[in-house]
Amino acid sequence: MESLSKSRRSVVASLGKKKMRLKHSLFAIEGDKSVSDILFAYPNKFEVNTVIALSEWIEANYKELISIGLDQTKIVEATTEDLVKMSSLSTPPEVIAVCRLPETESIAGRVAPDLYLMLDGIQDPGNMGTIIRTAHWFGIKKIFASHTTVDLYNPKCIQASMGSMAAVNVIYTDIKDVIQSNPSIPAFGLLLEGENIYSAPLPSSGFIIMGNEGSGLRPEIRQLISKPLTIPPYNPSEHAESLNVAMATGITLAMFRRQQLK
Repeated sequence: MESLSKSRRSVVASLGKKKMRLKHSLFAIEGDKSVSDILFAYPNKFEVNTVIALSEWIEANYKELISIGLDQTKIVEATTEDLVKMSSLSTPPEVIAVCRLPETESIAGRVAPDLYLMLDGIQDPGNMGTIIRTAHWFGIKKIFASHTTVDLYNPKCIQASMGSMAAVNVIYTDIKDVIQSNPSIPAFGLLLEGENIYSAPLPSSGFIIMGNEGSGLRPEIRQLISKPLTIPPYNPSEHAESLNVAMATGITLAMFRRQQLK
């Protein structure tokens, strides 16, 4: 096993910032749950650069680390003090896995009919991670995200996704182009003037578009919606001002899948 150098510790500590992730082409996965869910359940999803952990964690997981193809040069022992200095979490984790940023996937032209999620300017990394986890639960295999959407590899997003970021393919692209290139796939968006989602007929194929937490969908995206929907409040005379976007995504996906599972 390798020993942890100050330079490596400094690089890992810097990966909480997007510009440093891009500079080093690396991102960090923190904590036993996230590392185990991503590395061991989806061993071919990300190229592992280094696993840095307490000696007890390494001993308990050594066979699994070797089984996914890691050699001893990629397994680094660290102290709790080291992990405190590298971690973005309030409580230091037992392990941090450093992985290579994957190649950016581009989308051009048509996509196969299916149910897709589109994110137009989601800003909160916690919401982003929760949406990815929710998409995984409802069998969404691909998410198209606008370039203004928060970075998938933000530490808070990774934590909130609870391993689902390895199961759902998130593609940053011009979602307007994707919609326009696939006119046969209906585009659904949540608007106040939309049809009641509880009674609307919902197909097995479509683009479900979720907007920014504060401003909703951009006007140019709103114009492309062919099927506006709304989630009505239970009590029209007394209700919260709005739904959290991650919660709204969960309700929307549940209603689409409900009709398919009847």
